[in-house]
Amino acid sequence: MAIFLKYGDIKGETTQLTHKEWIEVNSFQFGVGRGISMGVGGGSKREATAPSVSEIVLTKSFDIASPLLLKEAIGGKAVKVKIEFTQTDNSGKHVAFQKYILDDCLLSGYSISSGGDRPSESISLNFGKIDSEYLNIDSKFNAKTTGHVIYDIGLAKLT
Repeated sequence: MAIFLKYGDIKGETTQLTHKEWIEVNSFQFGVGRGISMGVGGGSKREATAPSVSEIVLTKSFDIASPLLLKEAIGGKAVKVKIEFTQTDNSGKHVAFQKYILDDCLLSGYSISSGGDRPSESISLNFGKIDSEYLNIDSKFNAKTTGHVIYDIGLAKLT
């Protein structure tokens, strides 16, 4: 499995055919939460708050994209971002099984660390809209969308 990032026009170092010049990602973290309250003995009278959508936090190795990502964190403009989780088919081709498209995305956090080896970076992505698509991969590695969620944070609306 591999995770790939396309951040606006910034080029990465991947040579993989379907994600050429994307940025390779080592880890991905994202979550959504809602406060739900219910009085004691309230039964079915629960109340929920609007969802709290976290930023997406990625880690990656230092590469050609690193200086430009730092620049984006310092003062970049909103861009469209794509993140794809892939699995490898029998020929070695990467087939996406989970895709995210982030609209109005800003790089809101950047940090770098190293213990004497190649530096590792952590970046945080803040976005106005998220498009999440799950693709079921069959035994012949054909992909079919089986789950699709689009949420506009500014409008607090599923579309």
